Amino acid sequence: MYKHFIVLFFFSITSVFCQNRNDTKLLDSIYKLRNLSKVDKFEINKRIDYAKNAIELSKKTGYDSTLLGSKRALSSLYLESGEMYELKEISLENFELAKALKDSLVMANADYILGYAYEEEVKYDSAYYHYFRAAKVYKKLNNNTKSGEVILNMANIQNIERDYIGSEINAIEAKKLIEQLPETNYNLDTLWLIHNLLGVVSGKLKLYDKALEYHALAYKFASKMTNGYYYKITTSSNIASIYRKKAQYNVAVDKYNEILENKNLITYDSASYASTISNIAYAKFLSGIKNRVEIEKPYREAMHIAKDINNNVIEIYTYLYLSKYFEAIKQSDSAKKYINKAYDIAKATKTNDVLLESLILKASLAKDSSQQFLMEHIKLSDSLVLAERSIRNKFARIDYETEAFKQQKEIVSRQNILLIIASSILAITLLLLYVIKTRREKIKELQLAQQQQQANEEIYNLMLSQQDKMDEARAVEKKRISQDIHDGILGRLFGVRLNLDNLNFIKTDDGITRRSNYINELKEIEFDIRKVSHDLNTDFVTNSSFSGIIKTLVENQCDAYGLEYAISIANSINWELVSNKTKVHIYRITQESLQNIYKHAEASLVSITIDEDNNSLSLAISDDGKGFESDKIKDGIGLKNIKSRVQEINAKFNIKTTKNEGTTVEIEIPI
Repeated sequence: MYKHFIVLFFFSITSVFCQNRNDTKLLDSIYKLRNLSKVDKFEINKRIDYAKNAIELSKKTGYDSTLLGSKRALSSLYLESGEMYELKEISLENFELAKALKDSLVMANADYILGYAYEEEVKYDSAYYHYFRAAKVYKKLNNNTKSGEVILNMANIQNIERDYIGSEINAIEAKKLIEQLPETNYNLDTLWLIHNLLGVVSGKLKLYDKALEYHALAYKFASKMTNGYYYKITTSSNIASIYRKKAQYNVAVDKYNEILENKNLITYDSASYASTISNIAYAKFLSGIKNRVEIEKPYREAMHIAKDINNNVIEIYTYLYLSKYFEAIKQSDSAKKYINKAYDIAKATKTNDVLLESLILKASLAKDSSQQFLMEHIKLSDSLVLAERSIRNKFARIDYETEAFKQQKEIVSRQNILLIIASSILAITLLLLYVIKTRREKIKELQLAQQQQQANEEIYNLMLSQQDKMDEARAVEKKRISQDIHDGILGRLFGVRLNLDNLNFIKTDDGITRRSNYINELKEIEFDIRKVSHDLNTDFVTNSSFSGIIKTLVENQCDAYGLEYAISIANSINWELVSNKTKVHIYRITQESLQNIYKHAEASLVSITIDEDNNSLSLAISDDGKGFESDKIKDGIGLKNIKSRVQEINAKFNIKTTKNEGTTVEIEIPI
């Protein structure tokens, strides 16, 4: 027995030793593969293969920390090679692994990389969301370097999306964090980026003096950097641009010329050279100079350089400036040629600032079709305003929702199981009480709404009835006045004319001439009185009142809800043949439908048509909203009210809807 125990013990020790030895060999292989993936002399695809092999071996260890280390190595390679889809996939996996290991720093790094990947794909809301999450963790870890960088990226996104106030707020927060760090080249680079962004944003907000202050600070940081030459050129160009916007054109030209003092600029940075000479020409043009050599020659040189280096930004601005120049010297054909080029490139590259400016210039040059370009300008401008408002709300919502989620998580983590159970029981009890109370209140509200609806219908009937009586009385009164004029005044005037005709037998020339003049004058009076009589006898308000009521309802509600609308009511409809009850229900169905569209459809356009066919009225109300699956959605109060009104007037009801393709309500009403 004792010998058996010794053998078993020896076997156990040997097994553990062998296992540890195998684990060590496996880990050595993993570390070797990771190191090979970092060797720059290998091709990127080969390095990626090394990292993937390290991941496969890491899975065999069963250690999440080892697997995470290998996956992070692969993530770095995808970042280096620019493979965004793969980068996102591996970063999401890294985030989940780090979350399981409770490694906050790695979670933040994964969010940082995800933000970068989404930003490269121009998915700015997703990028902002991941940057925001990363910034929260970096702040908690007191990592000012990473916090400042990520918040700066958020500010850049807000600037691109024209949320200038939000961009300025985040840039200033990043500035405060980075200013606490030592002035290394890396931190100076970040400080230059921050102050450059603040200068640009201030310029867009037309705070020009403030913009000059930020650009001056940016230049200061660029001067301290080991390789800050190109940063200084960019800042100098930005400063010159601000002076141009301030209408200090001579100062702007001097600042641009300072950039050209470097004779090697055209060789080593042809883009900056082309941009600078184009801006000099534009500043001179704005100052009133129209000399062909000073203006046109630099533009053409900049244009050729931009084409050679395939720089769309310089190209479209040069085209825009050239067009303005040719317009000023009355060469409209050349102006049209270059503004069309600027417009086409701006539209293709979605350079909206140039697109808006080019539309104004096209409208000015093309007199016959100027309205078309102005309408396009208004439409684009409105869409940009809506997009700005939407993205600002989205950024604010990301801030709020992320913070709210974090706070909720912290609260739940502090609660123990007993408190959760007790709270749940209490919550269920309160919920039941709330449901009962809410249901009773809903019933009361419905009853009140029905009473109010009946009262409204009675008032509306009274209004229509009163209007009918007023119209009838007005018509009777007009007919009476018409008869008085026709039977009284015209009869008397006719008698006078006959008497004057008899006087024509007096043969003196003077008498005949005077009588003839009087007769002609009386004829004119007779014609005028007949015209007045005819106009008074015409009922100019027939068939117009109810159409006006419906149009006013649609206009007011759509304006209140922010909806575009189109309304068509057939002129052939004789509303006098339609009962007041039917009119009330048409009015209420239209009102209820517009409310439903506003609450549920997420639509932008509503179309309303009322037509007459075969002794019946057809009412069609359509929207371009999200629609719904009618067989899966229960009727709400609004739809039930509409169906109830349809039954009241013995009408036929049909609803056509498809998910994401809008909804159409069709009602056929017998007259």
